[in-house]
Amino acid sequence: MRSDAQVRVDRPLLEEHLAALPPSGLALIAGSAGYGKSSAVASWCTRSGEPTRWLRAARDLHDALTLAVDEDEGIRLPRLARAMRRNADTGAGIAALLGDLGALGGGLTLVIDDADRLAGEAEGLATLRAIAERAPDRSRVILIGRRVAGLRLASARARRSVVEIGAQALRLSPLQARQIAEARGWRGAPTLLEELRRSAAGNGGVVAAWTTARAGDPEFEVHDFVRRDVVGGSAPTLRRLASREGAADIELLESLWSEGLLLAPASEDELGGEGWSLPHVIADALQLSPEPFSHITRGEKARRLERHRSATPAEPSQERVQVRDLGPIEILVGNVRLDGTQIRPRSLALLLFLATRPRHTATREEVIEALWPDAEPEGGVNSLNQAIYHLRRALDPAYDDRPTGEAAAYVRHESEVVSMHPELVSFDSAAALRGIDAIRRRASAEELDVILDLYRGPFGADLPFEGWATEHRDAIEVGIVAAVERAAIAAHDAGEIDRAIDIVGRAVRIDPANADLAESLAMLLAEVGAVAASRRAANRASGMLREVGVEPPLELVRLTRPVSDARRHEQR
Repeated sequence: MRSDAQVRVDRPLLEEHLAALPPSGLALIAGSAGYGKSSAVASWCTRSGEPTRWLRAARDLHDALTLAVDEDEGIRLPRLARAMRRNADTGAGIAALLGDLGALGGGLTLVIDDADRLAGEAEGLATLRAIAERAPDRSRVILIGRRVAGLRLASARARRSVVEIGAQALRLSPLQARQIAEARGWRGAPTLLEELRRSAAGNGGVVAAWTTARAGDPEFEVHDFVRRDVVGGSAPTLRRLASREGAADIELLESLWSEGLLLAPASEDELGGEGWSLPHVIADALQLSPEPFSHITRGEKARRLERHRSATPAEPSQERVQVRDLGPIEILVGNVRLDGTQIRPRSLALLLFLATRPRHTATREEVIEALWPDAEPEGGVNSLNQAIYHLRRALDPAYDDRPTGEAAAYVRHESEVVSMHPELVSFDSAAALRGIDAIRRRASAEELDVILDLYRGPFGADLPFEGWATEHRDAIEVGIVAAVERAAIAAHDAGEIDRAIDIVGRAVRIDPANADLAESLAMLLAEVGAVAASRRAANRASGMLREVGVEPPLELVRLTRPVSDARRHEQR
Protein backbone atom coordinates (compact mmCIF):
# COMPACT_ATOMS: atom_id res chain seq x y z
CA MET A 1 0.00 0.00 0.00
CA ARG A 2 1.31 3.44 -0.86
CA SER A 3 1.65 5.60 2.22
CA ASP A 4 2.22 8.80 0.24
CA ALA A 5 -0.88 8.53 -1.97
CA GLN A 6 -3.04 11.63 -2.04
CA VAL A 7 -6.80 11.11 -2.20
CA ARG A 8 -8.91 14.18 -2.93
CA VAL A 9 -11.95 14.51 -0.66
CA ASP A 10 -13.58 17.49 -2.36
CA ARG A 11 -16.92 17.01 -4.09
CA PRO A 12 -17.54 19.84 -6.59
CA LEU A 13 -21.32 19.38 -6.75
CA LEU A 14 -21.62 19.36 -2.94
CA GLU A 15 -19.45 22.44 -2.73
CA GLU A 16 -21.56 24.21 -5.35
CA HIS A 17 -24.66 23.62 -3.23
CA LEU A 18 -22.93 24.76 -0.03
CA ALA A 19 -21.44 27.84 -1.67
CA ALA A 20 -24.97 28.85 -2.72
CA LEU A 21 -26.38 28.34 0.78
CA PRO A 22 -27.65 31.77 1.84
CA PRO A 23 -27.00 33.34 5.24
CA SER A 24 -29.45 31.76 7.71
CA GLY A 25 -29.73 28.74 5.38
CA LEU A 26 -30.09 25.15 6.58
CA ALA A 27 -28.46 22.32 4.58
CA LEU A 28 -29.51 18.69 5.05
CA ILE A 29 -26.78 16.34 3.78
CA ALA A 30 -27.87 12.70 3.65
CA GLY A 31 -25.93 9.67 2.47
CA SER A 32 -25.17 6.17 3.65
CA ALA A 33 -21.83 5.23 5.21
CA GLY A 34 -18.88 5.49 2.86
CA TYR A 35 -19.79 8.66 0.99
CA GLY A 36 -17.32 10.81 2.93
CA LYS A 37 -19.92 13.37 3.98
CA SER A 38 -18.04 14.78 6.96
CA SER A 39 -14.63 14.90 5.27
CA ALA A 40 -16.09 16.58 2.18
CA VAL A 41 -17.87 19.21 4.29
CA ALA A 42 -14.72 19.76 6.37
CA SER A 43 -12.71 20.24 3.19
CA TRP A 44 -15.20 22.82 1.92
CA CYS A 45 -15.26 24.63 5.26
CA THR A 46 -11.47 24.88 5.27
CA ARG A 47 -11.30 26.33 1.77
CA SER A 48 -14.29 28.64 2.19
CA GLY A 49 -12.54 30.59 4.92
CA GLU A 50 -15.82 31.04 6.82
CA PRO A 51 -15.74 30.52 10.60
CA THR A 52 -17.05 27.00 11.28
CA ARG A 53 -17.75 25.01 14.43
CA TRP A 54 -18.73 21.35 14.74
CA LEU A 55 -21.15 19.57 17.05
CA ARG A 56 -20.33 15.87 16.87
CA ALA A 57 -23.60 14.21 17.82
CA ALA A 58 -22.21 10.66 17.85
CA ARG A 59 -21.16 11.52 21.40
CA ASP A 60 -23.45 12.21 24.34
CA LEU A 61 -25.02 15.63 23.71
CA HIS A 62 -23.47 17.17 26.82
CA ASP A 63 -20.06 15.78 25.84
CA ALA A 64 -20.55 17.07 22.30
CA LEU A 65 -21.16 20.59 23.64
CA THR A 66 -18.07 20.35 25.84
CA LEU A 67 -15.93 19.21 22.90
CA ALA A 68 -17.26 22.06 20.77
CA VAL A 69 -16.18 24.52 23.48
CA ASP A 70 -12.70 22.96 23.66
CA GLU A 71 -12.25 23.26 19.90
CA ASP A 72 -13.60 26.83 19.86
CA GLU A 73 -11.44 28.12 22.74
CA GLY A 74 -14.04 30.79 23.51
CA ILE A 75 -13.63 32.63 20.20
CA ARG A 76 -16.98 32.10 18.47
CA LEU A 77 -19.01 30.39 21.19
CA PRO A 78 -18.37 32.54 24.30
CA ARG A 79 -21.83 32.03 25.82
CA LEU A 80 -21.62 28.28 25.43
CA ALA A 81 -18.11 28.32 26.92
CA ARG A 82 -19.32 30.19 30.02
CA ALA A 83 -22.27 27.83 30.44
CA MET A 84 -20.14 24.70 30.23
CA ARG A 85 -17.52 26.11 32.62
CA ARG A 86 -20.32 26.56 35.18
CA ASN A 87 -21.33 22.91 34.73
CA ALA A 88 -24.69 23.96 33.31
CA ASP A 89 -27.06 21.22 32.21
CA THR A 90 -27.58 20.36 28.56
CA GLY A 91 -30.66 22.57 28.22
CA ALA A 92 -28.77 25.63 29.41
CA GLY A 93 -25.90 24.75 27.09
CA ILE A 94 -28.22 24.60 24.09
CA ALA A 95 -29.75 27.96 25.02
CA ALA A 96 -26.24 29.44 25.18
CA LEU A 97 -25.39 27.92 21.79
CA LEU A 98 -28.49 29.51 20.26
CA GLY A 99 -27.41 32.83 21.70
CA ASP A 100 -23.99 32.50 20.06
CA LEU A 101 -25.57 31.64 16.70
CA GLY A 102 -27.74 34.76 16.79
CA ALA A 103 -25.02 37.08 18.08
CA LEU A 104 -24.58 40.43 16.35
CA GLY A 105 -22.27 40.03 13.37
CA GLY A 106 -22.95 36.28 13.21
CA GLY A 107 -21.68 34.66 10.06
CA LEU A 108 -20.89 31.37 11.82
CA THR A 109 -21.44 28.00 10.14
CA LEU A 110 -22.50 25.28 12.59
CA VAL A 111 -22.04 21.69 11.36
CA ILE A 112 -23.89 18.98 13.29
CA ASP A 113 -22.54 15.53 12.42
CA ASP A 114 -24.61 12.34 12.87
CA ALA A 115 -27.66 14.57 13.22
CA ASP A 116 -30.10 11.79 12.33
CA ARG A 117 -28.84 9.76 15.29
CA LEU A 118 -29.42 12.82 17.46
CA ALA A 119 -32.95 13.11 16.03
CA GLY A 120 -33.68 9.61 17.35
CA GLU A 121 -33.58 10.87 20.95
CA ALA A 122 -36.12 13.22 22.51
CA GLU A 123 -33.51 15.64 23.83
CA GLY A 124 -31.53 15.59 20.60
CA LEU A 125 -34.61 16.12 18.44
CA ALA A 126 -35.67 19.06 20.61
CA THR A 127 -32.19 20.55 20.16
CA LEU A 128 -32.24 20.22 16.37
CA ARG A 129 -35.72 21.69 16.19
CA ALA A 130 -34.74 24.62 18.38
CA ILE A 131 -31.91 25.41 15.96
CA ALA A 132 -33.98 24.91 12.78
CA GLU A 133 -37.02 26.81 14.05
CA ARG A 134 -35.08 29.77 15.40
CA ALA A 135 -35.82 33.10 13.72
CA PRO A 136 -33.42 33.51 10.78
CA ASP A 137 -30.10 35.14 11.61
CA ARG A 138 -26.84 35.20 9.66
CA SER A 139 -25.62 31.81 10.82
CA ARG A 140 -25.67 28.80 8.51
CA VAL A 141 -26.43 25.32 9.81
CA ILE A 142 -25.43 22.03 8.14
CA LEU A 143 -26.97 18.76 9.35
CA ILE A 144 -25.14 15.59 8.27
CA GLY A 145 -26.69 12.15 8.58
CA ARG A 146 -27.12 8.75 6.98
CA ARG A 147 -30.91 8.72 6.77
CA VAL A 148 -32.88 11.58 5.31
CA ALA A 149 -36.03 10.87 7.36
CA GLY A 150 -34.40 11.96 10.62
CA LEU A 151 -33.05 15.15 9.06
CA ARG A 152 -36.46 16.03 7.63
CA LEU A 153 -38.12 15.35 10.97
CA ALA A 154 -35.81 17.82 12.66
CA SER A 155 -36.35 20.52 10.03
CA ALA A 156 -40.07 20.02 9.32
CA ARG A 157 -41.00 23.43 10.77
CA ALA A 158 -37.76 25.21 9.95
CA ARG A 159 -37.88 28.98 9.62
CA ARG A 160 -34.66 28.87 7.64
CA SER A 161 -34.28 28.31 3.91
CA VAL A 162 -33.76 24.52 3.62
CA VAL A 163 -31.57 22.87 0.97
CA GLU A 164 -31.47 19.07 0.71
CA ILE A 165 -28.26 17.51 -0.63
CA GLY A 166 -28.19 13.79 -1.36
CA ALA A 167 -25.60 11.15 -2.12
CA GLN A 168 -25.57 12.18 -5.79
CA ALA A 169 -23.51 15.23 -4.79
CA LEU A 170 -21.08 13.01 -2.84
CA ARG A 171 -20.25 10.45 -5.51
CA LEU A 172 -16.62 9.77 -6.33
CA SER A 173 -15.25 11.00 -9.62
CA PRO A 174 -13.31 8.45 -11.74
CA LEU A 175 -10.08 10.19 -10.68
CA GLN A 176 -10.90 9.89 -6.99
CA ALA A 177 -11.82 6.22 -7.42
CA ARG A 178 -8.42 5.61 -9.00
CA GLN A 179 -6.66 7.51 -6.19
CA ILE A 180 -8.41 5.37 -3.56
CA ALA A 181 -7.57 2.16 -5.41
CA GLU A 182 -3.91 3.10 -5.87
CA ALA A 183 -3.63 4.07 -2.20
CA ARG A 184 -4.59 0.48 -1.37
CA GLY A 185 -2.11 -1.05 -3.75
CA TRP A 186 -4.66 -2.09 -6.38
CA ARG A 187 -3.33 -2.31 -9.95
CA GLY A 188 -6.29 -3.50 -12.00
CA ALA A 189 -7.65 -2.29 -15.32
CA PRO A 190 -9.13 1.25 -15.32
CA THR A 191 -12.27 -0.05 -17.03
CA LEU A 192 -12.85 -2.51 -14.19
CA LEU A 193 -12.42 0.28 -11.63
CA GLU A 194 -14.90 2.51 -13.46
CA GLU A 195 -17.37 -0.38 -13.58
CA LEU A 196 -16.93 -0.77 -9.82
CA ARG A 197 -17.47 2.96 -9.20
CA ARG A 198 -20.74 2.84 -11.10
CA SER A 199 -21.82 -0.45 -9.49
CA ALA A 200 -21.24 1.13 -6.06
CA ALA A 201 -23.21 4.29 -6.99
CA GLY A 202 -20.04 6.32 -6.44
CA ASN A 203 -19.69 5.25 -2.77
CA GLY A 204 -16.04 5.80 -1.81
CA GLY A 205 -16.20 3.49 1.20
CA VAL A 206 -17.41 0.61 -0.95
CA VAL A 207 -14.70 1.27 -3.55
CA ALA A 208 -12.08 1.30 -0.78
CA ALA A 209 -13.37 -1.94 0.77
CA TRP A 210 -13.55 -3.71 -2.59
CA THR A 211 -10.06 -2.70 -3.73
CA THR A 212 -8.65 -3.67 -0.32
CA ALA A 213 -10.31 -7.06 -0.64
CA ARG A 214 -8.85 -7.54 -4.11
CA ALA A 215 -5.43 -6.74 -2.66
CA GLY A 216 -5.66 -9.78 -0.38
CA ASP A 217 -8.42 -9.52 2.23
CA PRO A 218 -11.39 -11.96 2.05
CA GLU A 219 -14.12 -10.66 -0.23
CA PHE A 220 -16.88 -11.47 2.24
CA GLU A 221 -15.75 -8.45 4.26
CA VAL A 222 -16.97 -6.18 1.46
CA HIS A 223 -20.47 -7.64 1.63
CA ASP A 224 -20.34 -7.44 5.41
CA PHE A 225 -19.43 -3.74 5.24
CA VAL A 226 -22.23 -3.08 2.75
CA ARG A 227 -24.87 -4.93 4.79
CA ARG A 228 -23.80 -3.57 8.18
CA ASP A 229 -22.72 0.02 7.48
CA VAL A 230 -24.08 1.06 4.10
CA VAL A 231 -27.52 -0.59 4.12
CA GLY A 232 -27.99 -1.00 7.87
CA GLY A 233 -31.61 -1.03 8.95
CA SER A 234 -32.86 -0.34 5.41
CA ALA A 235 -32.34 -3.95 4.28
CA PRO A 236 -35.99 -5.05 4.87
CA THR A 237 -37.25 -2.05 2.91
CA LEU A 238 -34.94 -2.78 -0.02
CA ARG A 239 -35.96 -6.45 -0.03
CA ARG A 240 -39.63 -5.46 -0.05
CA LEU A 241 -39.12 -3.00 -2.90
CA ALA A 242 -37.23 -5.60 -4.93
CA SER A 243 -40.21 -7.97 -4.69
CA ARG A 244 -43.11 -7.55 -7.10
CA GLU A 245 -45.38 -6.76 -4.17
CA GLY A 246 -43.14 -3.93 -2.92
CA ALA A 247 -44.63 -0.50 -2.36
CA ALA A 248 -43.69 2.18 -4.89
CA ASP A 249 -44.24 5.36 -2.88
CA ILE A 250 -42.33 8.12 -4.64
CA GLU A 251 -41.20 9.81 -1.42
CA LEU A 252 -39.71 6.54 -0.16
CA LEU A 253 -37.93 5.93 -3.47
CA GLU A 254 -36.46 9.43 -3.52
CA SER A 255 -35.34 9.17 0.11
CA LEU A 256 -33.49 5.91 -0.58
CA TRP A 257 -32.00 7.45 -3.71
CA SER A 258 -30.75 10.47 -1.76
CA GLU A 259 -29.09 8.07 0.70
CA GLY A 260 -27.28 6.23 -2.12
CA LEU A 261 -29.26 3.00 -1.66
CA LEU A 262 -31.14 3.18 -4.98
CA LEU A 263 -30.47 4.35 -8.52
CA ALA A 264 -33.13 6.44 -10.24
CA PRO A 265 -34.03 6.07 -13.95
CA ALA A 266 -31.52 7.44 -16.45
CA SER A 267 -33.65 10.54 -17.02
CA GLU A 268 -32.85 11.58 -13.44
CA ASP A 269 -29.60 9.78 -12.65
CA GLU A 270 -26.37 9.60 -14.67
CA LEU A 271 -25.72 6.09 -13.30
CA GLY A 272 -29.31 4.90 -13.74
CA GLY A 273 -30.92 2.65 -16.30
CA GLU A 274 -34.44 1.89 -17.46
CA GLY A 275 -36.06 2.28 -14.04
CA TRP A 276 -35.55 2.34 -10.28
CA SER A 277 -32.98 -0.29 -9.31
CA LEU A 278 -30.48 -1.36 -6.64
CA PRO A 279 -26.79 -0.55 -7.17
CA HIS A 280 -25.09 -3.82 -8.15
CA VAL A 281 -22.87 -3.90 -5.05
CA ILE A 282 -25.87 -3.60 -2.71
CA ALA A 283 -27.85 -6.15 -4.73
CA ASP A 284 -24.96 -8.64 -4.48
CA ALA A 285 -24.56 -8.10 -0.74
CA LEU A 286 -28.29 -8.66 -0.13
CA GLN A 287 -28.51 -11.44 -2.75
CA LEU A 288 -31.15 -9.54 -4.70
CA SER A 289 -31.53 -8.85 -8.42
CA PRO A 290 -30.02 -5.59 -9.72
CA GLU A 291 -32.62 -5.50 -12.51
CA PRO A 292 -34.96 -2.47 -12.55
CA PHE A 293 -38.06 -2.83 -10.40
CA SER A 294 -40.61 -4.13 -12.88
CA HIS A 295 -43.63 -2.98 -10.88
CA ILE A 296 -42.71 0.72 -11.27
CA THR A 297 -43.10 1.90 -14.85
CA ARG A 298 -40.96 4.69 -16.20
CA GLY A 299 -43.88 6.89 -17.27
CA GLU A 300 -45.68 6.36 -13.97
CA LYS A 301 -42.55 7.29 -12.07
CA ALA A 302 -41.93 10.42 -14.14
CA ARG A 303 -45.45 11.73 -13.59
CA ARG A 304 -45.31 11.14 -9.86
CA LEU A 305 -41.84 12.60 -9.58
CA GLU A 306 -42.98 15.79 -11.30
CA ARG A 307 -45.91 16.14 -8.92
CA HIS A 308 -43.72 15.44 -5.94
CA ARG A 309 -41.02 17.94 -6.85
CA SER A 310 -43.31 20.85 -7.57
CA ALA A 311 -44.01 22.95 -4.49
CA THR A 312 -47.14 24.35 -6.19
CA PRO A 313 -48.61 21.91 -8.71
CA ALA A 314 -49.65 23.42 -12.01
CA GLU A 315 -53.34 23.99 -12.59
CA PRO A 316 -54.73 22.68 -15.89
CA SER A 317 -55.78 26.22 -16.87
CA GLN A 318 -52.24 27.57 -16.62
CA GLU A 319 -50.43 27.76 -19.96
CA ARG A 320 -47.08 26.02 -20.32
CA VAL A 321 -44.10 28.10 -21.42
CA GLN A 322 -41.47 26.80 -23.82
CA VAL A 323 -38.34 28.92 -24.10
CA ARG A 324 -36.61 28.32 -27.43
CA ASP A 325 -33.21 29.64 -26.38
CA LEU A 326 -31.02 27.91 -28.99
CA GLY A 327 -30.85 30.59 -31.67
CA PRO A 328 -32.90 33.81 -31.76
CA ILE A 329 -35.07 33.79 -28.66
CA GLU A 330 -38.65 32.65 -29.09
CA ILE A 331 -41.03 32.00 -26.23
CA LEU A 332 -44.21 29.99 -26.65
CA VAL A 333 -46.85 30.68 -23.99
CA GLY A 334 -49.56 28.20 -24.87
CA ASN A 335 -50.33 29.05 -28.52
CA VAL A 336 -48.93 32.58 -28.32
CA ARG A 337 -45.41 33.25 -29.64
CA LEU A 338 -43.17 36.00 -28.27
CA ASP A 339 -39.91 37.21 -29.78
CA GLY A 340 -37.03 37.97 -27.47
CA THR A 341 -37.18 41.56 -28.68
CA GLN A 342 -40.59 41.92 -27.00
CA ILE A 343 -39.03 41.44 -23.55
CA ARG A 344 -36.96 44.03 -21.74
CA PRO A 345 -33.23 43.27 -22.08
CA ARG A 346 -32.52 42.69 -18.38
CA SER A 347 -35.67 40.59 -17.97
CA LEU A 348 -34.56 38.50 -20.94
CA ALA A 349 -31.09 38.20 -19.42
CA LEU A 350 -32.66 37.01 -16.15
CA LEU A 351 -34.65 34.35 -18.02
CA LEU A 352 -31.56 33.07 -19.83
CA PHE A 353 -29.37 33.21 -16.73
CA LEU A 354 -31.84 30.95 -14.91
CA ALA A 355 -31.71 28.63 -17.95
CA THR A 356 -28.02 28.04 -17.20
CA ARG A 357 -28.54 27.18 -13.53
CA PRO A 358 -29.23 23.74 -12.02
CA ARG A 359 -33.02 23.30 -11.72
CA HIS A 360 -33.26 26.85 -13.17
CA THR A 361 -32.74 28.19 -9.64
CA ALA A 362 -30.28 30.75 -8.28
CA THR A 363 -29.82 32.79 -5.16
CA ARG A 364 -30.63 36.46 -5.30
CA GLU A 365 -26.94 37.30 -4.80
CA GLU A 366 -25.91 35.11 -7.75
CA VAL A 367 -28.38 36.82 -10.06
CA ILE A 368 -27.36 40.31 -9.01
CA GLU A 369 -23.65 39.48 -9.35
CA ALA A 370 -24.22 38.14 -12.87
CA LEU A 371 -26.57 40.82 -14.20
CA TRP A 372 -25.78 43.94 -12.12
CA PRO A 373 -22.20 43.36 -10.90
CA ASP A 374 -21.51 47.05 -10.25
CA ALA A 375 -24.76 47.82 -8.43
CA GLU A 376 -24.95 48.76 -4.77
CA PRO A 377 -26.74 46.10 -2.66
CA GLU A 378 -30.03 47.99 -2.47
CA GLY A 379 -29.87 49.04 -6.11
CA GLY A 380 -29.19 45.46 -7.21
CA VAL A 381 -32.23 44.16 -5.33
CA ASN A 382 -34.43 46.88 -6.84
CA SER A 383 -33.17 46.09 -10.34
CA LEU A 384 -33.85 42.39 -9.81
CA ASN A 385 -37.38 43.06 -8.57
CA GLN A 386 -38.06 45.20 -11.64
CA ALA A 387 -36.69 42.53 -13.98
CA ILE A 388 -38.87 39.86 -12.34
CA TYR A 389 -41.95 42.06 -12.56
CA HIS A 390 -41.50 42.82 -16.26
CA LEU A 391 -40.69 39.18 -17.05
CA ARG A 392 -43.89 38.09 -15.32
CA ARG A 393 -45.86 40.67 -17.33
CA ALA A 394 -44.27 39.53 -20.59
CA LEU A 395 -45.16 35.88 -19.96
CA ASP A 396 -48.65 36.74 -18.66
CA PRO A 397 -50.00 40.00 -20.20
CA ALA A 398 -52.95 39.95 -17.77
CA TYR A 399 -50.61 39.64 -14.78
CA ASP A 400 -51.50 43.07 -13.34
CA ASP A 401 -55.23 42.43 -13.62
CA ARG A 402 -55.30 39.06 -11.89
CA PRO A 403 -56.18 38.79 -8.18
CA THR A 404 -53.21 38.04 -5.94
CA GLY A 405 -52.35 34.36 -6.07
CA GLU A 406 -54.21 33.61 -9.31
CA ALA A 407 -51.48 34.58 -11.77
CA ALA A 408 -49.37 31.72 -13.12
CA ALA A 409 -46.21 31.54 -11.02
CA TYR A 410 -43.78 31.32 -13.94
CA VAL A 411 -41.09 33.27 -12.07
CA ARG A 412 -40.64 32.60 -8.36
CA HIS A 413 -38.90 34.85 -5.86
CA GLU A 414 -39.02 33.31 -2.40
CA SER A 415 -36.59 33.29 0.55
CA GLU A 416 -33.85 35.05 -1.41
CA VAL A 417 -34.07 32.41 -4.15
CA VAL A 418 -35.15 33.10 -7.74
CA SER A 419 -36.37 30.25 -9.95
CA MET A 420 -38.58 29.28 -12.88
CA HIS A 421 -41.59 27.04 -12.19
CA PRO A 422 -40.36 23.48 -12.92
CA GLU A 423 -43.71 22.27 -14.28
CA LEU A 424 -44.75 25.33 -16.23
CA VAL A 425 -41.50 26.44 -17.88
CA SER A 426 -39.14 24.41 -20.07
CA PHE A 427 -35.97 25.41 -21.95
CA ASP A 428 -34.69 23.94 -25.22
CA SER A 429 -31.11 24.28 -23.95
CA ALA A 430 -31.90 22.14 -20.90
CA ALA A 431 -33.56 19.51 -23.12
CA ALA A 432 -30.48 19.47 -25.36
CA LEU A 433 -28.12 19.01 -22.40
CA ARG A 434 -30.26 16.16 -21.06
CA GLY A 435 -30.08 14.55 -24.48
CA ILE A 436 -26.30 14.96 -24.60
CA ASP A 437 -25.98 13.31 -21.19
CA ALA A 438 -28.24 10.46 -22.33
CA ILE A 439 -26.12 9.91 -25.45
CA ARG A 440 -22.96 9.82 -23.34
CA ARG A 441 -24.48 6.97 -21.35
CA ARG A 442 -26.04 5.17 -24.27
CA ALA A 443 -25.85 6.15 -27.95
CA SER A 444 -29.25 6.87 -29.46
CA ALA A 445 -29.94 8.02 -33.02
CA GLU A 446 -33.40 9.23 -32.02
CA GLU A 447 -31.99 11.32 -29.15
CA LEU A 448 -29.43 12.92 -31.46
CA ASP A 449 -32.12 13.81 -34.01
CA VAL A 450 -34.14 15.52 -31.28
CA ILE A 451 -31.11 17.57 -30.20
CA LEU A 452 -30.31 18.63 -33.77
CA ASP A 453 -33.95 19.60 -34.31
CA LEU A 454 -33.86 21.76 -31.18
CA TYR A 455 -30.69 23.55 -32.27
CA ARG A 456 -31.54 26.64 -34.35
CA GLY A 457 -28.39 28.53 -33.41
CA PRO A 458 -26.12 29.33 -30.44
CA PHE A 459 -27.54 29.69 -26.94
CA GLY A 460 -28.32 33.25 -25.92
CA ALA A 461 -27.80 34.70 -29.40
CA ASP A 462 -29.48 37.88 -28.13
CA LEU A 463 -26.84 38.20 -25.37
CA PRO A 464 -23.55 37.61 -27.21
CA PHE A 465 -21.24 39.32 -24.74
CA GLU A 466 -22.41 37.93 -21.39
CA GLY A 467 -19.65 35.74 -19.91
CA TRP A 468 -22.01 33.26 -18.28
CA ALA A 469 -23.93 32.91 -21.56
CA THR A 470 -20.71 32.24 -23.45
CA GLU A 471 -19.74 29.43 -21.06
CA HIS A 472 -23.15 27.77 -21.37
CA ARG A 473 -23.13 28.25 -25.14
CA ASP A 474 -19.72 26.60 -25.48
CA ALA A 475 -20.71 23.66 -23.25
CA ILE A 476 -23.76 22.95 -25.41
CA GLU A 477 -21.91 23.24 -28.72
CA VAL A 478 -18.98 21.08 -27.57
CA GLY A 479 -21.40 18.43 -26.30
CA ILE A 480 -23.40 18.38 -29.53
CA VAL A 481 -20.34 18.23 -31.77
CA ALA A 482 -18.84 15.39 -29.71
CA ALA A 483 -22.11 13.44 -29.93
CA VAL A 484 -22.26 14.08 -33.68
CA GLU A 485 -18.72 12.85 -34.26
CA ARG A 486 -19.40 9.59 -32.42
CA ALA A 487 -22.69 9.07 -34.24
CA ALA A 488 -21.15 9.79 -37.65
CA ILE A 489 -18.35 7.29 -37.08
CA ALA A 490 -20.86 4.66 -35.96
CA ALA A 491 -23.07 5.29 -39.01
CA HIS A 492 -20.09 5.12 -41.37
CA ASP A 493 -18.83 1.88 -39.82
CA ALA A 494 -22.33 0.43 -40.22
CA GLY A 495 -22.33 1.33 -43.92
CA GLU A 496 -24.94 4.09 -43.49
CA ILE A 497 -22.99 6.74 -45.43
CA ASP A 498 -26.03 8.92 -46.18
CA ARG A 499 -26.89 8.99 -42.49
CA ALA A 500 -23.28 9.97 -41.64
CA ILE A 501 -23.35 12.79 -44.23
CA ASP A 502 -26.64 14.11 -42.86
CA ILE A 503 -25.32 14.10 -39.29
CA VAL A 504 -22.03 15.82 -40.13
CA GLY A 505 -23.75 18.32 -42.43
CA ARG A 506 -26.09 19.39 -39.64
CA ALA A 507 -23.14 19.64 -37.27
CA VAL A 508 -21.27 21.91 -39.70
CA ARG A 509 -24.22 24.28 -39.59
CA ILE A 510 -23.96 24.27 -35.79
CA ASP A 511 -20.20 24.93 -35.77
CA PRO A 512 -19.24 26.35 -39.19
CA ALA A 513 -15.75 27.26 -37.94
CA ASN A 514 -14.87 23.65 -37.06
CA ALA A 515 -12.27 22.56 -39.64
CA ASP A 516 -12.37 18.92 -38.52
CA LEU A 517 -16.10 18.69 -39.21
CA ALA A 518 -15.71 20.37 -42.61
CA GLU A 519 -12.91 17.94 -43.49
CA SER A 520 -15.02 14.95 -42.42
CA LEU A 521 -17.91 16.21 -44.55
CA ALA A 522 -15.63 16.61 -47.57
CA MET A 523 -14.31 13.05 -47.21
CA LEU A 524 -17.79 11.57 -46.82
CA LEU A 525 -19.14 13.46 -49.84
CA ALA A 526 -16.19 12.31 -51.93
CA GLU A 527 -16.88 8.74 -50.87
CA VAL A 528 -20.37 8.84 -52.45
CA GLY A 529 -19.17 10.69 -55.56
CA ALA A 530 -20.63 14.13 -54.76
CA VAL A 531 -17.63 15.86 -56.36
CA ALA A 532 -18.78 19.49 -56.40
CA ALA A 533 -20.11 19.43 -52.84
CA SER A 534 -16.99 17.63 -51.66
CA ARG A 535 -14.75 20.26 -53.30
CA ARG A 536 -16.66 23.10 -51.62
CA ALA A 537 -16.34 21.45 -48.20
CA ALA A 538 -12.65 20.69 -48.82
CA ASN A 539 -11.92 24.30 -49.81
CA ARG A 540 -13.68 25.54 -46.69
CA ALA A 541 -11.76 23.13 -44.43
CA SER A 542 -8.40 23.89 -46.10
CA GLY A 543 -8.95 27.62 -45.73
CA MET A 544 -9.75 27.31 -42.02
CA LEU A 545 -6.67 25.18 -41.40
CA ARG A 546 -4.37 27.61 -43.24
CA GLU A 547 -5.83 30.53 -41.25
CA VAL A 548 -4.46 28.96 -38.07
CA GLY A 549 -1.11 28.07 -39.66
CA VAL A 550 -1.80 24.38 -40.28
CA GLU A 551 -1.07 22.83 -43.68
CA PRO A 552 -4.06 20.75 -44.85
CA PRO A 553 -3.44 17.02 -45.29
CA LEU A 554 -2.70 15.83 -48.82
CA GLU A 555 -5.99 13.91 -49.12
CA LEU A 556 -7.91 17.10 -48.39
CA VAL A 557 -5.84 19.16 -50.85
CA ARG A 558 -6.59 16.64 -53.60
CA LEU A 559 -10.31 17.14 -53.06
CA THR A 560 -9.96 20.89 -53.65
CA ARG A 561 -8.72 20.39 -57.22
CA PRO A 562 -10.95 19.89 -60.26
CA VAL A 563 -11.03 16.27 -61.39
CA SER A 564 -8.90 16.91 -64.50
CA ASP A 565 -6.23 18.74 -62.46
CA ALA A 566 -6.21 15.98 -59.86
CA ARG A 567 -5.64 13.33 -62.54
CA ARG A 568 -2.77 15.30 -64.15
CA HIS A 569 -1.21 15.74 -60.70
CA GLU A 570 -1.39 11.99 -60.07
CA GLN A 571 0.17 11.19 -63.51
CA ARG A 572 3.23 13.27 -62.72
